[in-house]
Amino acid sequence: MSRGSFLDLLAQSPVKPMLEHALIAGNCTDELGVFVSALNESDWPSAAKSRERIVELEHQADDLKGEIRGHLPKSLFLPVPRADLLDLVRLVDQLPNTAKDISGLMTGRKMRIPEGIRESFTDFVAKAISTARQASASVERLDDVFGAAFGGEVAKTLAVLVRELDALEHETDEAEIIVRAELFSVENDLTPIEVVFLYEVVKEIGELADRAQQVGHRLLMLVAK
Repeated sequence: MSRGSFLDLLAQSPVKPMLEHALIAGNCTDELGVFVSALNESDWPSAAKSRERIVELEHQADDLKGEIRGHLPKSLFLPVPRADLLDLVRLVDQLPNTAKDISGLMTGRKMRIPEGIRESFTDFVAKAISTARQASASVERLDDVFGAAFGGEVAKTLAVLVRELDALEHETDEAEIIVRAELFSVENDLTPIEVVFLYEVVKEIGELADRAQQVGHRLLMLVAK
């Protein structure tokens, strides 16, 4: 995004760049599902292409985060402290960062998901991605919340979105328990180093959902102020 287009957005609404940042973050975590699907098929060219897209989106998110930090005026009247908005941006930015870390680890080691856990692993990834998408969607309602002065039906809608986010994160936790149990059952069929890195990937995917939940809780704190 050019500086001119960023300032145009800022002139319209102080939160519009934050909405764009959340959209990019959501697109990046969505791409993680594409990456894992290609990896499950051992389609390394497609996995590499998807990895490149994840990195590109993560860089876009980083650039926009920097623009927001540098150009959100300190003197601009806002219903919440500027620091709180910037902290929300920081939390959202952790989502594409995590997607990049996961895809980088799996690409670097050319990891293959064992057949015995592939179905549960894919379900686990899908749930984590859904949680991250819900977080992004919740932030994308922030402009409506500002317009409603943090009250009324819009704030109630946001609260519902965050409750749904909590439920999705809980489902992801349960899916992680299943994956870990299945991975434990096939450990003897794998090399020790494969086991170590598989557990690390599972941990990172779980943290993607945890970080998404943190975004929702931060939003609720903003509304409550």
